[in-house]
Amino acid sequence: MTDPIGGARLMLGFDGKSATAQLQDLLQATGARSVILFTRNIDDAEHARDLIAAIRDLVEWPLLVAIDQEGGAVVRVTKGATVFPGNMALGECGDVTLAYRQGQVSGRELVAMGFDLNLAPVVDLLTNPQNPGIGIRSLGADRDAAVPLARALIAGHAESNVACCLKHFPGKGAASIDAHLDLPVLDLSLEEFRDPHLVIFEDLLGSAVDLAVMTTHVIVRGLDPDLPATLSPRVVRGLLRNDFGFEGLVIADDLEMGAIEKHWSIDEAAVMAAVAGHDVLPICHSHERQIAAAHGLQGALDNGRLDPDEHRAAVARIDAVAARSHAANAALPKPDHDLAREIARRSVRVFGDQRGLLPVDGAVCLLAQSPHNIVLVEDTTPGHWADNVSECFAVRGFDVAAIIELDPTSSDLTPLDRAHAHERVILLSWDAHRFEGTRAVLDHACSTLADRLIVVHLRNPSDQVFVPDTVTALTAFGYQQCQLEAIATAISA
Repeated sequence: MTDPIGGARLMLGFDGKSATAQLQDLLQATGARSVILFTRNIDDAEHARDLIAAIRDLVEWPLLVAIDQEGGAVVRVTKGATVFPGNMALGECGDVTLAYRQGQVSGRELVAMGFDLNLAPVVDLLTNPQNPGIGIRSLGADRDAAVPLARALIAGHAESNVACCLKHFPGKGAASIDAHLDLPVLDLSLEEFRDPHLVIFEDLLGSAVDLAVMTTHVIVRGLDPDLPATLSPRVVRGLLRNDFGFEGLVIADDLEMGAIEKHWSIDEAAVMAAVAGHDVLPICHSHERQIAAAHGLQGALDNGRLDPDEHRAAVARIDAVAARSHAANAALPKPDHDLAREIARRSVRVFGDQRGLLPVDGAVCLLAQSPHNIVLVEDTTPGHWADNVSECFAVRGFDVAAIIELDPTSSDLTPLDRAHAHERVILLSWDAHRFEGTRAVLDHACSTLADRLIVVHLRNPSDQVFVPDTVTALTAFGYQQCQLEAIATAISA
């Protein structure tokens, strides 16, 4: 058998929604053994199934196909598949059976579409509640609570022969910078960092199922004072492979993120990540960078910087995950919206209702701050946001007397004046800790409308620190349709 070329370890993202000749040329030129699909590639579940089959026909070797189908803020297939509330909502439920059922449903849907690997679950423990890159993607801050939920999600996927990927090793729940933008640095010793961040990976890597691990672009001073985990042999080879004894697939986070791009060239980053011990090197966007990385990897093989035996072993691990049976034109299961709704309903948390405003009976005014993605991994939230919110409340018997759209980046308070004409006002708030405009609206509403105001935190529940105890407030830990429905139900119950 011919040895794999340097680019075989690349995981390629691409533009468009079809298996084009350009994609075939890219796969042939790089020898890449894996691809990743994003929302930009997918219309619905049926289209994803057909696209994956067509992509596999482009090459003669097994092709691993991956996706980030986490639930909540990160969902790539939204039509024809179940959109779950996300990890923090699941963590609030604390129900292992629900987590297992969610894993089962996701696994069945993904395998029917043709995916081999779900780049989930996120197991970063949210020790920094204001972490911009993790937030509601986390199961929470409590390791003892998160571990059984993560195990259940993984086991549910495994029933359908879909591998899961623990991310983001060694843990970035304490970070205050999003790696999509720049390089987070955690000035923590090994002892300070180990529990809980490393320990949760130790706990989960013993699961008797196929698992991959994704590393992250973060410098932890106590692990490697100079290099992010994705480029560090001390972290990948030393800690993950040797100390933890992990023999499965190791995947770097996207090498085009700002954390890497601002400090290393793409060809050097790809080689460093391979030398560090990664099997899979994702480059999710730029064709030019993908080609440059492939050339860099081939050069490193030719000059001996990359060990050819290790390269072959890495490619073999990729091929082992890719060489699974994929039924042509597999029947797609019906989405389990009822399960998503149950998780959303059980996750609703009421922070307080001292004024006794709940339940609401009668007309309401909705103050709807438009969604604003602060985390680049998130997908665009649904269009016609205000209409969707209004419909969710109207379906549950609310008389939506007015809906006032607000820009979370604006400090203009004049739209709030219209709310004084209504007996009940519901403010749907986004990330007050991030946007001065959102905080200004929240502060003004709490001070001038407190006798009629119900605050709903749609993304970050830690925004409750900006709300006085005397103001009614609640959250469902997210903003998907099932969560909006759960909030409307909780307010009207």
